[in-house]
Amino acid sequence: MASSTFSLVYALFLSSMIIFNIGGNSLVCFLILKKKAMKTSINWLLFHLAIADLLVAVFFIPPCILSHFIEQPNGVTGDLLCKFILNGVLGWVAAAASSYLLVVIAFERYHATVYPFEKLRGGRSSWLVPLVWIIAILLLLPSLVVSGYDAESRQCVQHFPDNSTARAYKLTWSTCNSVLPICIMGYLYFKIIWCLRNHVLVPGCSLSSVSQSRNKVTKMLISVSAIFITCWTPPAMLCVLSPVIPGEYGTVYYVSTASALLNSCLNPLVYTLHSQQFRKGLTSLACFSKPSRKH
Repeated sequence: MASSTFSLVYALFLSSMIIFNIGGNSLVCFLILKKKAMKTSINWLLFHLAIADLLVAVFFIPPCILSHFIEQPNGVTGDLLCKFILNGVLGWVAAAASSYLLVVIAFERYHATVYPFEKLRGGRSSWLVPLVWIIAILLLLPSLVVSGYDAESRQCVQHFPDNSTARAYKLTWSTCNSVLPICIMGYLYFKIIWCLRNHVLVPGCSLSSVSQSRNKVTKMLISVSAIFITCWTPPAMLCVLSPVIPGEYGTVYYVSTASALLNSCLNPLVYTLHSQQFRKGLTSLACFSKPSRKH
């Protein structure tokens, strides 16, 4: 009874985040596509980040919600459903891509802040974004291979050769998805903050209007990265401590799923609170949606 109550509350909690995620990130994508003033290099990276966050929500709908209401078939069909839909692997691919896009954005901000008069090559993001998705897919490929339907337990499970292999893979996934991005972003944003606080000592930093505008964007993205670190540090620590905690990787999975959805649904809120550009875009959309009265 307690288990079913927990499952229901957990599913409702994830469902609310999925709805908020889809609504917020769809609005971000629409604003960037609609407003010419928002078609900047950094906003295009934020557009791809919003797409990744949106896909996190979309691909987590089957394992988090639909799995409670459908009866899974056996055989090849059941295995395919587990691999591509009900096991949430595609959602984890999108979550990994979101993590790596934040690293790409941190590099862009680092270059724009420390070397504001050097133009970053415009074509760099055109090949970095596909590379991010390729790395994310390769990282989750082992999970996709070992996933399948278990007729005895009637659940989607991962058939690793042994416990040591399973633990090694999960630690590798946790390190690549959270620990490394956190370390890289932490270093880059530390250098950025140092530059902003000591602009006279760093060649290229200035107090011009362009530099001030870049600083505001950078502060917004530092907030986004801080949310990422807050959301992904607990599951990373749980993954390391999993052998000594109750529920082992089941607990890690629940916390990681909630963290992935929470992180991806909070980003649009940060844009709205920190970016005047996004606030103006939302205001113009609200005004446009009101019917005009002609006398």
